[in-house]
Amino acid sequence: MPFNDQDENKKDTSFISEKIKQRPINRKKLLRRTIITASMAVVFGLVSCFTFLLLQPLLSDKLYPESQPEKISLPEESASDELTPEEMLADDNAIADNEAQTEENQIEAAIDSYSISGSDYAKIMASSIRDTADEASKCIVRVTGVANNTDWFSDSFESSGASGVIVADNGTAIFILVPSSAVKNAKNIRVTFGDESMVEGEMCLTDNITKLCVISVKLASIPETTRENIKTATRANTNFSNLTAVPVIAVGSPTGIHRSVSFGLITSDKSPLYLADSNYKIITTDMPGSSDSTGAIINLNGELLGIIDMTHTNDETRKNRKGLDNHISAIAITELTNLIEDLASKEQRPFMGIIGKNVPTAIRDELDIPPGAFVTSTEEASPARNAGIQSGDIITKINNDDIISFDMFVKKLADYSPDDVISVTVMRQSTKGYAEIKTQVTLESATHD
Repeated sequence: MPFNDQDENKKDTSFISEKIKQRPINRKKLLRRTIITASMAVVFGLVSCFTFLLLQPLLSDKLYPESQPEKISLPEESASDELTPEEMLADDNAIADNEAQTEENQIEAAIDSYSISGSDYAKIMASSIRDTADEASKCIVRVTGVANNTDWFSDSFESSGASGVIVADNGTAIFILVPSSAVKNAKNIRVTFGDESMVEGEMCLTDNITKLCVISVKLASIPETTRENIKTATRANTNFSNLTAVPVIAVGSPTGIHRSVSFGLITSDKSPLYLADSNYKIITTDMPGSSDSTGAIINLNGELLGIIDMTHTNDETRKNRKGLDNHISAIAITELTNLIEDLASKEQRPFMGIIGKNVPTAIRDELDIPPGAFVTSTEEASPARNAGIQSGDIITKINNDDIISFDMFVKKLADYSPDDVISVTVMRQSTKGYAEIKTQVTLESATHD
């Protein structure tokens, strides 16, 4: 096979390869240059700042010369210009008269520009009352005792129960004050809110004296939309206020019908409610009611004044409320505060069975009556009656504590618990004046689950 001369002369160079190797970096030299460059930059910056600060005031003064402020010049007063005190007073009176006249003219002009008729005034009042009642109704719920599941579909369930008031909130549950008759003999308790949502309630305690109880409802069981539209009632101070003739609103079931509203005046606010071991006050109104009335009485600011109660009409109360038996009455809220706290906390309250009153100082001095808690009567089969205490006695001591009034007796009794045995000193009238008698009283419980 013939060969080409060029192929014969061609040399094999495939074994030859060239690799370009990068020059190694001198890290020390690079770091030194970086430090030098940064140092020069700092020095340059410092020199520039110093030069700017030094030359800026000079350049500013030359380019933007600051204008000199004008001098303040006050006019000089001469002796003839000075006002006497009489002239000053006259001028002040004149200014005041002019301002008063101007304000009076403005008020008259404003009144003349509006024409308010009797119907307009009635509408304004009705609107205000309605708004207050609607806001207060956020603390009103319907409490119903459920005996069995069939009650959910019966008419008796719809018509039973009572209006309760949300009186406390501890962050995990709300607490509702309601007449115990609403849940009597109930296996379950249902609480209905304003939006018709229903949740289950739990009995805390029932007070045997006032026949009121506190129901708790866990906040977690209440729908979120419902929680946003309920609130705890704001209590007014009924202890020192003179509420007679004050306009009030009754909310809840004042007419015996749920979500009814009444408006009227307080006719009396200082009548004592003669119940055992207590000094509650009854508020009476001119609003017609019924034996089924429940709910609350509020003032025009929406503050809670009392819990509607139509059940306490003993002989003494009837005498003080003659002609008002069919009108709405309520237990004043201030005196109920301690009771609410105890019932909500499931604190058992002591029961002695004393119905009494304070004796005014003038009468006490005139009849030479010893200071103390005057006993008007005792509850049948009560610890007080079992210990021999009777009407007309005056309690002067509980153990070693002096008692100078019935209010003090109520306060001291609250320091004890059911089953405590206390020593009671009474003064009893005899032919030779008052004689001291000591007796032992074993307290019982005024509450139950």
